[in-house]
Amino acid sequence: MTAQQPTPEARRRGRLALLAPWLLLAACATQQPDLREGQQLIAAGRFQEGLARLEAAAKAQPRDPQAYTTYITQRAAIVNAQVRDGDALRVAGDLRGAEAQYRAALQLDPTSALAQAGLEATARAARSDASMIEAEQALRAGDVAKAERLTRSVLSAESNHPRARAMMKAVAERRAAAETVPPRLRSALQRQISLDLRDAPLRSILNIIASNGELNFVFDRDVKTDQRASIFVRDMSLDDILRILLLTNQLERKVLNENSILVYPATQAKQREYQELVTRSFYLANSDPKQTAAMIRALVKTRDLFVDEKLNLIIMRDTPDAVRLAEQLVATQDLGEPEVMLELEVLEVASSLVQELGVRYPEQVSFFSPDASGAFPALVELRRSSGLRALVPNPVLLLTLRQQDGTTNLLANPRIRVKNREKAKVHIGERVPVITTTSTANVGVSSSVNYLETGLKLDVEPNIFLEDEVAIKVQLEVSNILEQLNVSGTVAYRLGTRNAATTLRLRDGETQVLAGLINSEDRKSFTKVPYAGDLPVLGRLFRNDDERGSKTEIVLLLTPRVVRNLARPDTVAPMFSSGTEAAPGAAPLRLASGGRVGLTPDASAAGTAGPAPAAAAQAPAQPAVPLNLVAPAQAPVGSEFSVTLSLPTGNAPVTASVQLTFDPAVLNLVGISPASPGSPPAPDRGTVAVEVASAGIPGTPTTPTQLRFRVVGKEPTNTEIGIEVVSASRPVQAPPSSQPVSIVGR
Repeated sequence: MTAQQPTPEARRRGRLALLAPWLLLAACATQQPDLREGQQLIAAGRFQEGLARLEAAAKAQPRDPQAYTTYITQRAAIVNAQVRDGDALRVAGDLRGAEAQYRAALQLDPTSALAQAGLEATARAARSDASMIEAEQALRAGDVAKAERLTRSVLSAESNHPRARAMMKAVAERRAAAETVPPRLRSALQRQISLDLRDAPLRSILNIIASNGELNFVFDRDVKTDQRASIFVRDMSLDDILRILLLTNQLERKVLNENSILVYPATQAKQREYQELVTRSFYLANSDPKQTAAMIRALVKTRDLFVDEKLNLIIMRDTPDAVRLAEQLVATQDLGEPEVMLELEVLEVASSLVQELGVRYPEQVSFFSPDASGAFPALVELRRSSGLRALVPNPVLLLTLRQQDGTTNLLANPRIRVKNREKAKVHIGERVPVITTTSTANVGVSSSVNYLETGLKLDVEPNIFLEDEVAIKVQLEVSNILEQLNVSGTVAYRLGTRNAATTLRLRDGETQVLAGLINSEDRKSFTKVPYAGDLPVLGRLFRNDDERGSKTEIVLLLTPRVVRNLARPDTVAPMFSSGTEAAPGAAPLRLASGGRVGLTPDASAAGTAGPAPAAAAQAPAQPAVPLNLVAPAQAPVGSEFSVTLSLPTGNAPVTASVQLTFDPAVLNLVGISPASPGSPPAPDRGTVAVEVASAGIPGTPTTPTQLRFRVVGKEPTNTEIGIEVVSASRPVQAPPSSQPVSIVGR
């Protein structure tokens, strides 16, 4: 068969097939420098150029997986590193640097979700910082509502924003201070005045206080302003006068702002309506929350109390005064418990002596009669006594010369730290198993294992006192196994024990030795030949003496060292005011030194209702009663003069509350006539309130009110005595608002 020759086309295809692997290998060899150069550029920090080379290599050889994989891997690593750097800068507060890192990452990989999210977080952080700057400015300006609104908007977008959380805390503190701290009255209430009012309406007295202190009074609808009271005070502040007046008339006040006061009856219903409550959280560090809650309920009378034992937290809701009292009580109780380190040394000293001296003879002689075979039968005929043989144990004589001395010292040195009034136990020894077998009908045999503790057992309970002294209850027990007993297959032990229990009080670092637990045992036994061993001198040759002795002593050394004692609180005084039974924690009723007061509320007049407003409107207008003021035109330096106030006698009694003002540097009030009971005259501060009355029976003389002044000015001058009618039961025509007085020299 003739072979077919290949055509030229077939030969060309064969040559290309042979060259294809070599061409591919050459192409790969041509691309290897680009990959290496791209990786070198990336290692040098020229990320964009290096990635461009890798990308070009991957595009040039789309079927080469190595180039594409290298490009994708390097790009992802660089982008992730830039995103991490951007996150670190954003957390540190460098928003511009973070934005630059995120944008650089997006230039390398526009599809990077991490870089896009970081860029959005940076923009959000910039908006949050702008809002926080505005919130801080609003808080400094006093606009708490705006600061809270801006802060909440930031927290809604980023709940862990540090500046927003700090701002929210500041807003909460500012709001709590505004809500829990009551407004203070203006300093005008510290102005001192004198009042001399008899059976005056409550409204009139409050009008005097309002005019002097520039106050506004708001009355609850249940306040009876027509009830009458008498008050006589000298040189007392308006605040003290108001407190006493309201207290004695069973009224309470609530400060609305610096010059406004709400007056309401001091009843439980009104107090629940007007008295504001606050909520306080106590995180306890040492005390038991149950005991603290019981103390608050017992002393503060708080009903709204919540206890969380898991968090050691107590939340109470009560008046600010009660909460302040609870704070003092908690600070007094929430103290660290004292602790003591007990250094114990337990020493057991044991000594023993064994002495055995003498000659030991055989204790018995045996007689045997062997048979023909040499064995010893069980029965022997005594008639054949000639065949008996005497046997004694071997050796026949035993000379014993033995003495043994032993000393044993067992030392245990435990150190244990104990809290105050807590028990601590120390056991040094072993637990011996005791197996008990129980047989039950139709059930079988069961065994149980109990452990018997032997050795040293020490129980201590310290009680630490404030003077760094420790009272310790000590219970010591030392036991050892004397004998092991086997009874019907059951193992039992015979123990020897020594116990001691005491209570002692030691100073810090003082060592106490407890000794005397001694166990001494002496035994003597003699083995001798009868009669021969009793001879005076030669008897020592026929006997054996055995003497045994043992002595054991237990010594306990106890040293307490106070680690932490009870630290008395420095922020709370040992004794402090706790209010009254009706108002725990309320401020005590005290008057400023120098003030004098006499106050008589009229209980009968308190329930008397005044005329209705409609009837008063329909009544005809009454003529004004003139108020007469008589004062000298001149007064020498150092002299005294009188100012007289009077109302004419009419068909109805008239009472007017009058306030006089003068210059205390020129004039000084000496006295008022008629004087009020319990209120002797005293120097004034330039203001005095008096009451002027007239009789309602025609023809009855009216006693005028006289005020005596002393000229304290040293130089001649001109001064004035001002007069103002504060209130009156009828219209009163006041004299000129001021009465001039010329001070002349002597």
